[in-house]
Amino acid sequence: MSYGLSEFRLVFVVWADAHAGAGHWAELDEDTEEHLVKTCGFLIAPEDGGKVNHVTIAQSFSPDGFYDHVIYIPIAMVRHTNYLGTVTEP
Repeated sequence: MSYGLSEFRLVFVVWADAHAGAGHWAELDEDTEEHLVKTCGFLIAPEDGGKVNHVTIAQSFSPDGFYDHVIYIPIAMVRHTNYLGTVTEP
């Protein structure tokens, strides 16, 4: 479902991120677990400008159609999604 600029869906996403090891010469550690990141924000559907094959989340949006702090999470990296509700402007 597409949401216009006056209505957004809030979403909480847990996703696997790439991460760095030590920033110097070192032996590889036994890090075998995924680096899970938790992100919460306004879901932007592809029809509304979100990136295809990604979960697009914005921290903020303005009445003139600008988004701030946008993150594009590849769908294959998403481990859990929880829809928190819909926000409608007054």
